[in-house]
Amino acid sequence: MNGYDYLTDDGHVVLLLCSALGLADDEAVETAPYTLSEWNQLARAIQESPLERPAGLLGRSTAELSGALNMPSQEADRIARLLDRGGRLSMELENLYSRGMWVVTRADAAYPAKLRQTLKHQSPSVLFGAGELRRLNRAGIAVVGSRQIDEAGQAFARRVGQKCAEAGVPVVSGGARGSDSLAMLAAIEAGGTVYGVLADSLERAVRQPELRQFLLDDRLVLLTPYLPTAGFSVGAAMGRNKIIYGLADFAVVVSSDFQQGGTWAGAVEALKAAWCPVFVRQSDEVPDGNRELIKKGATPLAEDELAAIENLPEWLREHASVQSVEQDLFGMQVKDRPGSNKSRPRSRR
Repeated sequence: MNGYDYLTDDGHVVLLLCSALGLADDEAVETAPYTLSEWNQLARAIQESPLERPAGLLGRSTAELSGALNMPSQEADRIARLLDRGGRLSMELENLYSRGMWVVTRADAAYPAKLRQTLKHQSPSVLFGAGELRRLNRAGIAVVGSRQIDEAGQAFARRVGQKCAEAGVPVVSGGARGSDSLAMLAAIEAGGTVYGVLADSLERAVRQPELRQFLLDDRLVLLTPYLPTAGFSVGAAMGRNKIIYGLADFAVVVSSDFQQGGTWAGAVEALKAAWCPVFVRQSDEVPDGNRELIKKGATPLAEDELAAIENLPEWLREHASVQSVEQDLFGMQVKDRPGSNKSRPRSRR
């Protein structure tokens, strides 16, 4: 499959409404795309309306949208204006696909099932990526941690990556310097597969020769909920944490500062939401954040015992401790109806 096959007619509409792709900067300010929480509300309204599906919005006037969705005309006009850029979006998609990237939305069957199942209504409405999208349906082990780590932490991160590869389980991480990159590279060098959830430019990442070769060798999948051209920001780094945990059956925290940084925030959020069991490196020399995460319910993984673990996923499963949390099951996914056409870049009015 290629990028054209992932995006359905419903997905094309979600992309128009929830992404700034193809919007000029001044247009994105004047007519802001829908945020995740806004899309959740709109998706429910669509499902409960005579339109039923996102694609049902196409070709409707502002008055028709206002009546069908029972919303103020101002909001219906916002929808109409966002939808009225199909031609520009098609050109952006052609450009995206030609450089080996893809896009998928929560309305598409190709959207990663594990992510949808774990995060539910918190699943990003749009994902951009590169590499084999279908690989993301297999859950991995998240490996996260601080950028600045001591030698013991570095060795631990590499060992976890190696053991994931040996067990045939993908490593999920953020690609940042330190714990992330050490575990990811160790997994690839050991013949494994890696999912990299980016908080920086996807477009720049796919141009890096080494990463591009990993993508071509089907050893790496990159994804991001942000525009492919978006640069790094602290907010983006925080926002991608839930995706890392959402794609994993288990998470291993290598090193964490106490009450500061993305590693701490992501692990605390994962423990609270029970996205997956969280394990934390334990030794006499670990940072205070590691100890405090254990107090909050994370399971210790002794640094000096890791080498003796023959099957890491099996060991994690046997020692996992996680409480089930009821979450809103709502999250629009519309499967293709018989005879429905896959989207191809074309102007939509």
